[in-house]
Amino acid sequence: MNEKDFIKLDVEEIEPVELSDWEKSNIEKSVLRSTSTKKDALKKWKWVSVVAMLTFIFTSSVIWLPAVANRLPIVQQLLKSNDNPQLQVFNDYATIINQIDESNGTSIELAEAFFDGTIVSVSYEMKHEEPINEPPLFWSGDLEVNGNKLDVRSHQIIKKNDDTWIGMFTARISDKVIDETINVQWRPKDFKGIENTTLVEGSWNFQLELTPTGAYSKKVNIPFGNEQYQLLCNQITAGKYITTLYFEGNLDWNTEFLMVDIQDNLGNIYENVGTTTIKSDSGRVKGYIEVFIPDPSIRTLVITPTIRIVDEKTLERKELVPLPSINISLG
Repeated sequence: MNEKDFIKLDVEEIEPVELSDWEKSNIEKSVLRSTSTKKDALKKWKWVSVVAMLTFIFTSSVIWLPAVANRLPIVQQLLKSNDNPQLQVFNDYATIINQIDESNGTSIELAEAFFDGTIVSVSYEMKHEEPINEPPLFWSGDLEVNGNKLDVRSHQIIKKNDDTWIGMFTARISDKVIDETINVQWRPKDFKGIENTTLVEGSWNFQLELTPTGAYSKKVNIPFGNEQYQLLCNQITAGKYITTLYFEGNLDWNTEFLMVDIQDNLGNIYENVGTTTIKSDSGRVKGYIEVFIPDPSIRTLVITPTIRIVDEKTLERKELVPLPSINISLG
Protein backbone atom coordinates (compact mmCIF):
# COMPACT_ATOMS: atom_id res chain seq x y z
CA MET A 1 0.00 0.00 0.00
CA ASN A 2 1.27 3.47 -0.88
CA GLU A 3 2.28 5.84 1.95
CA LYS A 4 -0.39 8.28 0.72
CA ASP A 5 -3.15 5.77 1.48
CA PHE A 6 -2.57 6.26 5.24
CA ILE A 7 -2.91 10.04 5.23
CA LYS A 8 -6.14 11.57 6.53
CA LEU A 9 -7.28 15.17 6.32
CA ASP A 10 -8.74 17.34 9.05
CA VAL A 11 -11.39 18.99 6.89
CA GLU A 12 -12.44 21.31 9.72
CA GLU A 13 -9.24 23.34 9.39
CA ILE A 14 -9.50 25.27 6.15
CA GLU A 15 -8.49 28.69 4.96
CA PRO A 16 -10.30 30.75 2.27
CA VAL A 17 -8.26 32.74 -0.26
CA GLU A 18 -9.93 35.46 -2.32
CA LEU A 19 -8.92 36.29 -5.89
CA SER A 20 -8.77 39.79 -7.27
CA ASP A 21 -10.75 40.79 -10.35
CA TRP A 22 -7.41 41.18 -12.17
CA GLU A 23 -6.39 37.60 -11.40
CA LYS A 24 -9.73 36.16 -12.47
CA SER A 25 -9.73 38.19 -15.70
CA ASN A 26 -6.14 37.27 -16.50
CA ILE A 27 -6.66 33.56 -15.93
CA GLU A 28 -9.91 33.58 -17.93
CA LYS A 29 -8.04 34.90 -20.97
CA SER A 30 -5.17 32.45 -20.54
CA VAL A 31 -7.50 29.42 -20.51
CA LEU A 32 -9.96 30.73 -23.09
CA ARG A 33 -9.41 27.64 -25.20
CA SER A 34 -9.03 25.03 -22.49
CA THR A 35 -12.18 24.03 -20.58
CA SER A 36 -14.18 20.88 -21.24
CA THR A 37 -17.09 19.24 -19.41
CA LYS A 38 -18.96 15.97 -19.23
CA LYS A 39 -22.71 15.79 -18.60
CA ASP A 40 -25.07 12.99 -17.63
CA ALA A 41 -28.66 12.83 -16.40
CA LEU A 42 -27.82 13.28 -12.71
CA LYS A 43 -24.73 15.45 -12.42
CA LYS A 44 -22.18 17.49 -14.30
CA TRP A 45 -18.45 16.69 -14.10
CA LYS A 46 -15.54 18.73 -15.35
CA TRP A 47 -13.15 16.79 -17.58
CA VAL A 48 -10.49 19.37 -18.33
CA SER A 49 -7.25 19.53 -20.26
CA VAL A 50 -3.93 19.72 -18.45
CA VAL A 51 -3.82 23.46 -18.88
CA ALA A 52 -7.34 23.88 -17.59
CA MET A 53 -6.82 21.50 -14.70
CA LEU A 54 -3.85 23.38 -13.34
CA THR A 55 -5.45 26.78 -13.66
CA PHE A 56 -9.02 25.82 -12.71
CA ILE A 57 -8.55 26.57 -9.02
CA PHE A 58 -7.63 30.16 -9.87
CA THR A 59 -10.99 30.69 -11.58
CA SER A 60 -13.03 30.11 -8.44
CA SER A 61 -13.80 33.15 -6.31
CA VAL A 62 -12.82 31.35 -3.07
CA ILE A 63 -10.24 28.61 -2.58
CA TRP A 64 -10.51 26.26 0.40
CA LEU A 65 -7.25 24.67 1.53
CA PRO A 66 -6.73 22.48 4.57
CA ALA A 67 -4.16 23.61 7.14
CA VAL A 68 -2.49 20.26 7.69
CA ALA A 69 0.83 18.69 8.61
CA ASN A 70 3.82 19.31 6.36
CA ARG A 71 4.10 15.64 5.38
CA LEU A 72 0.69 15.69 3.72
CA PRO A 73 1.24 15.42 -0.05
CA ILE A 74 0.43 18.62 -1.91
CA VAL A 75 -1.98 16.87 -4.25
CA GLN A 76 -4.09 15.76 -1.27
CA GLN A 77 -4.46 19.41 -0.32
CA LEU A 78 -5.42 20.33 -3.87
CA LEU A 79 -7.97 17.53 -4.01
CA LYS A 80 -9.79 18.99 -1.02
CA SER A 81 -10.19 22.30 -2.89
CA ASN A 82 -10.98 20.74 -6.28
CA ASP A 83 -12.06 17.12 -6.81
CA ASN A 84 -10.96 17.17 -10.46
CA PRO A 85 -10.41 13.57 -11.63
CA GLN A 86 -7.06 14.41 -13.20
CA LEU A 87 -5.75 15.41 -9.80
CA GLN A 88 -6.89 11.99 -8.60
CA VAL A 89 -4.80 10.42 -11.39
CA PHE A 90 -1.80 12.43 -10.17
CA ASN A 91 -2.53 11.29 -6.62
CA ASP A 92 -2.72 7.64 -7.66
CA TYR A 93 0.49 7.53 -9.70
CA ALA A 94 2.76 10.33 -8.45
CA THR A 95 6.06 9.51 -6.77
CA ILE A 96 6.71 11.11 -3.37
CA ILE A 97 9.98 13.05 -3.67
CA ASN A 98 10.41 15.26 -0.55
CA GLN A 99 13.56 17.10 -1.67
CA ILE A 100 14.16 20.38 0.19
CA ASP A 101 16.45 23.25 -0.81
CA GLU A 102 16.83 26.67 0.87
CA SER A 103 18.00 29.99 -0.56
CA ASN A 104 17.78 33.56 0.78
CA GLY A 105 15.65 32.45 3.71
CA THR A 106 13.08 30.66 1.55
CA SER A 107 12.81 26.87 1.54
CA ILE A 108 11.16 24.91 -1.28
CA GLU A 109 10.18 21.28 -0.95
CA LEU A 110 9.69 19.35 -4.14
CA ALA A 111 6.88 17.13 -2.91
CA GLU A 112 5.60 14.83 -5.68
CA ALA A 113 6.17 14.22 -9.38
CA PHE A 114 4.42 12.27 -12.13
CA PHE A 115 5.46 11.23 -15.67
CA ASP A 116 3.15 9.36 -18.05
CA GLY A 117 5.43 9.14 -21.09
CA THR A 118 4.71 12.57 -22.56
CA ILE A 119 3.65 14.84 -19.65
CA VAL A 120 5.57 15.63 -16.45
CA SER A 121 3.88 17.25 -13.41
CA VAL A 122 5.54 18.47 -10.22
CA SER A 123 4.06 19.68 -6.90
CA TYR A 124 5.93 21.70 -4.29
CA GLU A 125 5.64 23.79 -1.12
CA MET A 126 7.39 27.15 -0.60
CA LYS A 127 7.99 28.64 2.86
CA HIS A 128 9.10 32.27 2.99
CA GLU A 129 10.70 33.92 6.02
CA GLU A 130 8.12 36.73 5.90
CA PRO A 131 4.49 36.88 4.71
CA ILE A 132 4.00 37.43 0.97
CA ASN A 133 1.26 40.01 0.67
CA GLU A 134 0.37 39.47 -2.99
CA PRO A 135 -0.02 36.14 -4.81
CA PRO A 136 3.03 34.84 -6.72
CA LEU A 137 1.47 33.93 -10.05
CA PHE A 138 4.39 32.10 -11.69
CA TRP A 139 8.05 31.22 -11.31
CA SER A 140 10.96 31.77 -13.69
CA GLY A 141 14.01 29.60 -14.07
CA ASP A 142 14.91 26.37 -15.84
CA LEU A 143 13.10 23.07 -16.19
CA GLU A 144 15.10 20.43 -18.05
CA VAL A 145 14.43 16.82 -18.99
CA ASN A 146 17.45 14.78 -20.12
CA GLY A 147 19.30 18.08 -20.59
CA ASN A 148 16.66 19.67 -22.83
CA LYS A 149 14.88 22.82 -21.62
CA LEU A 150 11.09 22.73 -21.46
CA ASP A 151 8.41 25.39 -21.45
CA VAL A 152 5.92 25.04 -18.61
CA ARG A 153 2.44 24.64 -20.08
CA SER A 154 0.49 25.38 -16.92
CA HIS A 155 1.12 26.43 -13.37
CA GLN A 156 -0.62 27.35 -10.15
CA ILE A 157 0.50 28.65 -6.76
CA ILE A 158 -2.03 28.73 -3.93
CA LYS A 159 -1.81 30.24 -0.44
CA LYS A 160 -1.69 27.78 2.46
CA ASN A 161 -1.03 30.39 5.18
CA ASP A 162 0.66 33.79 5.49
CA ASP A 163 4.17 32.56 4.73
CA THR A 164 3.55 29.21 2.99
CA TRP A 165 2.40 28.58 -0.60
CA ILE A 166 1.79 25.33 -2.43
CA GLY A 167 2.20 24.95 -6.18
CA MET A 168 1.97 22.55 -9.08
CA PHE A 169 3.12 22.82 -12.69
CA THR A 170 2.97 20.67 -15.81
CA ALA A 171 5.13 20.52 -18.92
CA ARG A 172 4.82 18.58 -22.16
CA ILE A 173 8.07 16.77 -22.87
CA SER A 174 7.47 15.51 -26.39
CA ASP A 175 4.78 14.63 -28.91
CA LYS A 176 6.43 11.19 -29.03
CA VAL A 177 6.03 8.68 -26.22
CA ILE A 178 9.11 8.16 -24.01
CA ASP A 179 9.15 4.68 -22.49
CA GLU A 180 12.28 4.95 -20.34
CA THR A 181 13.32 6.72 -17.13
CA ILE A 182 13.94 10.46 -17.51
CA ASN A 183 16.21 12.83 -15.60
CA VAL A 184 14.42 16.00 -14.46
CA GLN A 185 16.18 19.13 -13.22
CA TRP A 186 14.18 22.07 -11.83
CA ARG A 187 16.03 25.31 -11.03
CA PRO A 188 13.59 28.10 -10.06
CA LYS A 189 15.23 31.49 -9.47
CA ASP A 190 12.36 33.81 -8.61
CA PHE A 191 8.61 33.98 -8.13
CA LYS A 192 6.75 36.87 -9.71
CA GLY A 193 3.41 38.55 -9.12
CA ILE A 194 1.20 41.11 -10.78
CA GLU A 195 2.98 43.42 -13.21
CA ASN A 196 5.90 40.96 -13.30
CA THR A 197 7.13 42.11 -9.89
CA THR A 198 9.67 39.84 -8.16
CA LEU A 199 8.28 38.65 -4.80
CA VAL A 200 10.76 35.91 -3.88
CA GLU A 201 14.28 35.53 -5.23
CA GLY A 202 16.89 32.83 -4.78
CA SER A 203 18.71 29.90 -6.34
CA TRP A 204 17.18 26.45 -5.83
CA ASN A 205 18.19 23.22 -7.53
CA PHE A 206 16.30 19.92 -7.68
CA GLN A 207 17.18 16.74 -9.58
CA LEU A 208 15.18 13.52 -9.82
CA GLU A 209 14.49 10.51 -11.98
CA LEU A 210 10.98 9.51 -13.07
CA THR A 211 9.74 6.28 -14.65
CA PRO A 212 6.77 6.55 -17.07
CA THR A 213 3.41 5.07 -16.20
CA GLY A 214 2.89 4.23 -19.88
CA ALA A 215 1.41 5.87 -22.97
CA TYR A 216 0.92 5.11 -26.66
CA SER A 217 1.02 7.11 -29.88
CA LYS A 218 -0.22 6.45 -33.40
CA LYS A 219 -0.18 8.34 -36.69
CA VAL A 220 -3.51 9.09 -38.35
CA ASN A 221 -4.61 11.03 -41.41
CA ILE A 222 -8.07 12.46 -40.78
CA PRO A 223 -8.99 15.67 -42.63
CA PHE A 224 -11.68 17.99 -41.28
CA GLY A 225 -13.01 21.49 -41.88
CA ASN A 226 -14.61 23.10 -44.93
CA GLU A 227 -13.54 25.01 -48.05
CA GLN A 228 -12.30 27.94 -45.97
CA TYR A 229 -10.75 26.01 -43.07
CA GLN A 230 -8.83 22.92 -44.19
CA LEU A 231 -7.42 21.04 -41.21
CA LEU A 232 -5.87 17.64 -40.57
CA CYS A 233 -5.68 15.46 -37.46
CA ASN A 234 -2.36 13.66 -37.91
CA GLN A 235 -1.51 11.98 -34.58
CA ILE A 236 -3.03 10.68 -31.34
CA THR A 237 -1.08 10.26 -28.11
CA ALA A 238 -2.70 8.87 -24.96
CA GLY A 239 -1.46 8.26 -21.42
CA LYS A 240 -3.06 7.95 -17.99
CA TYR A 241 -3.14 11.73 -17.63
CA ILE A 242 -4.28 13.04 -20.96
CA THR A 243 -5.28 12.12 -24.52
CA THR A 244 -3.86 14.47 -27.15
CA LEU A 245 -5.09 14.92 -30.72
CA TYR A 246 -2.53 16.73 -32.88
CA PHE A 247 -3.67 18.81 -35.85
CA GLU A 248 -2.45 21.32 -38.44
CA GLY A 249 -4.09 23.56 -41.00
CA ASN A 250 -4.94 27.06 -42.12
CA LEU A 251 -5.97 29.34 -39.25
CA ASP A 252 -5.09 32.91 -38.35
CA TRP A 253 -3.08 32.39 -35.15
CA ASN A 254 -4.04 35.83 -33.78
CA THR A 255 -7.81 35.76 -34.22
CA GLU A 256 -9.06 32.23 -35.08
CA PHE A 257 -9.21 29.54 -32.41
CA LEU A 258 -10.30 25.95 -32.86
CA MET A 259 -12.90 24.77 -30.30
CA VAL A 260 -14.36 21.26 -30.22
CA ASP A 261 -17.26 19.41 -28.65
CA ILE A 262 -16.64 15.70 -28.14
CA GLN A 263 -18.91 12.71 -27.55
CA ASP A 264 -17.46 9.28 -26.79
CA ASN A 265 -18.86 5.80 -27.38
CA LEU A 266 -20.19 5.62 -23.79
CA GLY A 267 -22.33 8.72 -24.31
CA ASN A 268 -20.13 11.14 -22.31
CA ILE A 269 -20.15 14.69 -23.67
CA TYR A 270 -17.16 17.04 -23.43
CA GLU A 271 -18.15 20.62 -24.30
CA ASN A 272 -16.01 23.53 -25.51
CA VAL A 273 -12.72 21.64 -25.34
CA GLY A 274 -9.91 24.09 -26.02
CA THR A 275 -6.80 23.78 -28.12
CA THR A 276 -3.22 24.95 -28.01
CA THR A 277 -1.94 26.35 -31.29
CA ILE A 278 1.58 27.21 -32.47
CA LYS A 279 2.14 29.58 -35.35
CA SER A 280 3.59 27.55 -38.21
CA ASP A 281 3.54 29.90 -41.21
CA SER A 282 1.54 32.83 -42.48
CA GLY A 283 -2.09 31.78 -42.05
CA ARG A 284 -1.17 28.29 -40.81
CA VAL A 285 -0.87 26.68 -37.40
CA LYS A 286 0.08 23.43 -35.73
CA GLY A 287 -1.54 22.47 -32.47
CA TYR A 288 -3.16 19.92 -30.25
CA ILE A 289 -6.39 19.17 -28.42
CA GLU A 290 -6.03 17.84 -24.88
CA VAL A 291 -8.86 15.98 -23.16
CA PHE A 292 -9.05 13.77 -20.08
CA ILE A 293 -10.61 10.39 -20.90
CA PRO A 294 -12.04 9.02 -17.63
CA ASP A 295 -12.66 5.39 -18.67
CA PRO A 296 -10.27 3.02 -20.52
CA SER A 297 -13.23 1.41 -22.31
CA ILE A 298 -13.78 4.64 -24.24
CA ARG A 299 -12.41 3.85 -27.70
CA THR A 300 -14.23 6.21 -30.10
CA LEU A 301 -14.65 9.98 -30.15
CA VAL A 302 -16.97 12.06 -32.31
CA ILE A 303 -15.37 15.49 -32.74
CA THR A 304 -17.54 18.49 -33.64
CA PRO A 305 -15.24 21.45 -34.39
CA THR A 306 -16.05 25.16 -34.31
CA ILE A 307 -13.86 28.11 -35.27
CA ARG A 308 -14.06 30.92 -32.74
CA ILE A 309 -13.18 34.26 -34.34
CA VAL A 310 -12.19 36.93 -31.81
CA ASP A 311 -11.00 40.53 -31.67
CA GLU A 312 -7.20 40.48 -31.80
CA LYS A 313 -6.77 42.96 -28.92
CA THR A 314 -9.60 42.13 -26.52
CA LEU A 315 -10.16 38.43 -27.39
CA GLU A 316 -13.90 39.14 -27.39
CA ARG A 317 -15.87 36.76 -29.59
CA LYS A 318 -16.93 38.13 -32.97
CA GLU A 319 -18.21 35.01 -34.76
CA LEU A 320 -18.57 31.22 -34.45
CA VAL A 321 -18.10 29.07 -37.57
CA PRO A 322 -19.35 25.45 -37.16
CA LEU A 323 -17.52 22.69 -39.05
CA PRO A 324 -18.64 19.11 -39.94
CA SER A 325 -18.09 16.36 -37.34
CA ILE A 326 -15.43 13.63 -37.67
CA ASN A 327 -14.91 10.25 -35.97
CA ILE A 328 -11.66 9.41 -34.16
CA SER A 329 -10.72 5.87 -33.10
CA LEU A 330 -8.47 5.61 -30.05
CA GLY A 331 -7.73 1.92 -30.58
